[in-house]
Amino acid sequence: MTRLAAIDIGTNSMRLLLCSMMDGKLLNKEKHMKVTRIGQDVSETGKISEAAMARNIDALKLYKELAELYGAESIVAIATSAVRDANNKEAFLSEALKETGINIKVISGDEEAELGILGVISEFPEEEDFLVIDIGGGSTELILYGKNKIEFSKSINAGSVRMTEGYISRRPVAEEDAASLNIRLKEVFGESVSILKTKKIKKAIAIGGTAVTLAAIHKKADTYRTYEMHNTIVSYLFLDEILKKLSSMMLEELYNVKGLHKDRADVITAGLSILKHLTDQLSIEDIYISDSDNLEGAIKKYI
Repeated sequence: MTRLAAIDIGTNSMRLLLCSMMDGKLLNKEKHMKVTRIGQDVSETGKISEAAMARNIDALKLYKELAELYGAESIVAIATSAVRDANNKEAFLSEALKETGINIKVISGDEEAELGILGVISEFPEEEDFLVIDIGGGSTELILYGKNKIEFSKSINAGSVRMTEGYISRRPVAEEDAASLNIRLKEVFGESVSILKTKKIKKAIAIGGTAVTLAAIHKKADTYRTYEMHNTIVSYLFLDEILKKLSSMMLEELYNVKGLHKDRADVITAGLSILKHLTDQLSIEDIYISDSDNLEGAIKKYI
């Protein structure tokens, strides 16, 4: 049995997976999440701010310590949308390597989609014709998997942080802001939705922070344990109702919603708007939530 660690530096949060591997299977999984928002204002400025760099390097140091305490023999770290879009990513990668000794892999949208599928099929190996919806802070990956291969894959620059910064400036969410956001979602997802409408989709599986948060809200969870949200089934009707409810709240009211992590409160409306748009356009009635995602995929591919 080999002990391993994977770190995902997303636009909104940094996550750590500690696990053991035996005969190709991942066992004894333990996940940690810290909102570090490396993508704050990247869409506007094109750069990772000094404050965001410092937050993320501090979190990376902490996760390295946890991995070493766990006894991890290998650590893989990936960075997604915000880092790959930033003009000054090399400065961040260099500083991270200098401070932690960790060589971060900046992955493309296609690679991100591939890792998401690898993570999902580690838990749903028998499924076919399923659509994975991976809503991150900076981008959303849509991946249709069938007959042991990826049938369709697209990474779109629309995530919970990016859409919040661009379209949601007031709480409660103003009608005109919601309308502008929905117009933008139709624009950026239109081509992919048109293609997917011609495909066979037996099941929709959502991964990422927005999806796990939706499951936690659905379960009214007092404690945010991601593994307890795995394989939760959420109906389109619940998604529609909770989005309306959360959109009508002030930010301070969102802090009291069971299952909603305080650090995700300001971006959850945009994240759920993306999910609702896609499920609405594709006539999806039930959404399956998977806690297995690109962290598991990174271990499967890179270690």
